[in-house]
Formats: sequence, structure tokens, C-alpha cells
Amino acid sequence: MSQVILFDLDGTLTESGEGIIKSVEYALEKLGVTENDPENLKRYVGPPLKESFMKFSGLNEEQAEQGIGYYRERYTKVGMFENRLYPQIPELLEVLKINDKILGVASSKPEIFVNQILEHFGIAQYFQVIVGSELDGRRSKKEEVIEEALLRLHMQTERDKVLMVGDKEQDVNGARSCGLQCIGVAYGYGTREELSQAGAVYIADTVEDLGILASPNDEETTEHVESVRKNSKNRWERKGVSRRKKEEKQNRTKADEKAEHQWGEDAIKESDSGSNRPIHPVMQIWRVIYPILIHLGISMAVSIAFSMFFIWKVISGTDISNNYDVVEKINSSTLYQLILTSVLSGVITFFLYRKDQQRRKAGFLGQGEDFVWSPPVIWFSVIILAIAGSQMLNDLILVFRLNEIFPYYSQMTDDTMTGQPVWLLFLTVGLLAPAAEELIFRGLVFRRMKDFMNPWAAIILSALLFGIYHGNMIQFLYASLMGILLAVIYHRTGTLWTSILAHVVANLWSLFGNSWWSSMWAKIPFGFILGFVIELLLCVIPVYWIFADRRKSNRKRN
Repeated sequence: MSQVILFDLDGTLTESGEGIIKSVEYALEKLGVTENDPENLKRYVGPPLKESFMKFSGLNEEQAEQGIGYYRERYTKVGMFENRLYPQIPELLEVLKINDKILGVASSKPEIFVNQILEHFGIAQYFQVIVGSELDGRRSKKEEVIEEALLRLHMQTERDKVLMVGDKEQDVNGARSCGLQCIGVAYGYGTREELSQAGAVYIADTVEDLGILASPNDEETTEHVESVRKNSKNRWERKGVSRRKKEEKQNRTKADEKAEHQWGEDAIKESDSGSNRPIHPVMQIWRVIYPILIHLGISMAVSIAFSMFFIWKVISGTDISNNYDVVEKINSSTLYQLILTSVLSGVITFFLYRKDQQRRKAGFLGQGEDFVWSPPVIWFSVIILAIAGSQMLNDLILVFRLNEIFPYYSQMTDDTMTGQPVWLLFLTVGLLAPAAEELIFRGLVFRRMKDFMNPWAAIILSALLFGIYHGNMIQFLYASLMGILLAVIYHRTGTLWTSILAHVVANLWSLFGNSWWSSMWAKIPFGFILGFVIELLLCVIPVYWIFADRRKSNRKRN
């Protein structure tokens, strides 16, 4: 079976007919249209709503648009949650994830609603991409939704590895238009006959029949459905996925549902104002650059403020007696300037980062919200990797004699840090500066790049910007390589806290551990080489836990 599987939502993952039908009835009543045959209303489940109003109720385009507005009046408040998962859907998704399948949702329903519904039922974490239509009617055709899903998955040139699963002929026809095969589900709102005539390669009568999707290769055929189904049941039992736990996820309090309904209405207002429209390439570049400019502007403003203060001291005839003392005072206050710069820029960029996260969760920005999986072994691995990686980079600077080639860096470091209190170094270089830099360069610059480009390209480009921003050759090399490591940690763990931790640990080690480690190995013959080998070995296990074991990461996402 294919490695990448796209699911329709209504009639495939959820039995949503009740809420859709009642909301359609509500809209038609508002328009003065009477539908006497309840069976006819079932045709509205699945296809794009505007198309259905025009086709099944004979409305013109303007009336259909008005009908959509009436439909959403009820659907966002009540109808969305007159809905339930088909039995064993969470278990099926769990089995597919265990078998390393890449899952996505491709629905003609507005993407904001798709995200809300999947979150409501506690299954959003299984899907790498969640794609739907836009609230303004764009991307409503099934083939358009599927193409967007392929784009976000970077699978446009590997369509033979992607399979669609849906319950209506629109799903099958849309998949075929995009060069994909489609499995039909007869337990949904379509019929076996319509799915067969549309060209479904296989028709599942129950969710259990979709166990065939867990097959690890293309040699599996429909003759093996029973054995796959049996294996799937065994996996479900081994995983201990209980019916009670699933029901606990589905049972929301009335207060929770009220909050969700209000959130949905607010999201619609935001989308209707145009905030979910595609971002122009020039604006994408600006969104990446301006957080750096914020930090640079604040840094310059703080530096000017300190300079003006010391110049004022000269003019007022206090302690300072000449221009040399002014320069010396400015240099000696660098760490205090760094505190103020880090706090101000950190607060501003934190709110920008949180706003981005909320917009991703609402489906208005990028490729979905970040996930967070951080068991203790991951945090420990990040700490070890940060220490070993930082020490290796410092050793390479010594090996290639970069301090001798570029002496300005060492002189600048000595002028800034020599004689400063330990608490001040710890607070500025060890805590505040790395936290602010992570918010800017990983939380905003890298994450915003990842919204519209390949993640690995975003990792490299954001790391180069991080290196360039440091302003000298040694720090460019060190910060660029460290920036790659920090961006990869954020990308693989899905939480900015791990990259902040790694940056803090690396800075603290450079301040307080580097000289101790180097002097220890300097007393041993071939100690430098032995120490470097140990540093390299210390990276192996953290790299395995953070990067290599993808299956573990998938299981631990919330």
C-alpha cells in the first residue's frame, strides 16, 4: 500500500450528516425553500456547499452565497458538533502511524472547520497536513484540495506513493484528476455503485477493512484484507487502546464547547477580513526579515541611549573627565546594554511568536501548528548534544587557529567580559541573550521560512542569517553551525523550548566549562584528540534519540 494516505473527513473519518443536514435545512428555510424529502438532503454531505445549493436546490450563485452564510450561522454554533467518529477510527490511525504511514486530511469543508473538528475528537495529531477549502470559496474543488495537500507534503512528483480515501464519487474523481488512486468507503454517504463506477481501486465496507492500508508494500492485494484486519486487531490490543479512553477524549464539557464555538466565530471573522489569503512572496521575505530588524533597531537605540547618558555625564562635569573615559564606560556597559536589548526584543518577539502559533492553529498560516513531544530523555539528549556540539566547535576554532587569523574577536570578547561579575555573565550571555535570539531566529525567522519552503532549506538559510547577524568571521562560522543544530532540534522536537535550552546550555558551557575541559585534556598525551573523540561519541546517542528514531517521535506527539 502507499506510504502517504490522504483521508476525506465527512463520511470517511466522521459521521457528520446530522449537523450538515440540519444546518442545510436551516439555511433553506431562511431562503424560503422547502425540501420535503429528507433523503435529498443527504446529497449535501461531502460536495462543496455552494455547488450543492445550486445543483440540488436550484439556487442561483447569489442565493447560494447567501445560503452559505445562513448555513454557517447554525453550523459554527451547533452543527459542527452534531457529529461523531466512526467506530475504530482512532485505532486505525494509530496502526497506520505505527507502520510509518504519512497521513493527511483533504476535505472540501473549510480548513478552519476541519481543524476544529479533528481537535475536538482528539485525532489532529495523527495528520501531518490538514487541508480544506477557504471560507471565501477558494480551493473548494476536491482536486484543488488534493493538489494543495501534495504541495504541503512536497509530493507533487511522487504521486504514485500517495493514496486517497473517501466516500463519494467526488473523492474518487478528484484523486484521479490528480493522478492518484482512491479507495472508497461504502460505510459513508456514497454508495458502492457510485464508488465503483467512479473508479475506486478498492471499496471498504467497514473501518476494519481499511486495515489493508497498513500493508508495508505494494504486493499486498485485496485478497489479504482479512489477514491485515486480524493483524490490525492484534496491534490495537497490544497498544491497549481502550474504548473508554476514546470516549473520554470525545466528552467535552458545555463550557469547552461554548469556548470552541466562540473561537470558531472569531476565526471566521478573521478569515473574512482577508487574513487567511495567500501571502505574497515579497511579504513572506519581509515577515522573515523584520524580526531581525526589530532586534537590531532596539540594540542601536539602547546603545545610543547609553552613549548619550555618558556624554551627558561629561557635559554636566561629573566623574568622567575626557572622551577616552566615555568610550571605556560604553564598552564596560556592554552587558547591561545586552540585558535591556534582550528583554525588550524578547517581549516583542514573544508576542509575535504567540500570534503566529495561534494563526497556525486556526489554519490561517503555514502548514499547521507545532506539536510538542518532550519526554525526559529528549531534554537530557538536548543538553548533552548542546555541550558536546559547543565544545567541538570551540575545538575546531583552536585547530584552525581562527583566533590568530581574526584577532579582533578575542580582543572584543576580552574587553566585554573580563572583570565582569559571574552573575552578570550568567544572566546576560547565559540566559537572556540566547532566549531572545531563539525567539527571533528559530521561533520567527526559521519557523516563518518553514511555512513556505522546504524545512531543510529553511534550516540552512536561517542559520546563515544567524551567523551573518553576529558580525565577525569567527562568530559567523560558529553561529551558523550552531544555528543549524538549534533549528534542527526545534524542527525535530516541535517545541521552541528545546532549542532555547540547547542555546542556554551551549552558552553557559562556553563561558564556564570550555576552559576547564580543555585544560583537563591538555595534561594528557594526545589529550586533545582523545577529548575530541569523546565529544563526538557523546553526540551519537542524542542524535539517535532526537533525529533517527522517527517512530518514537510520532508516538509521543500530543
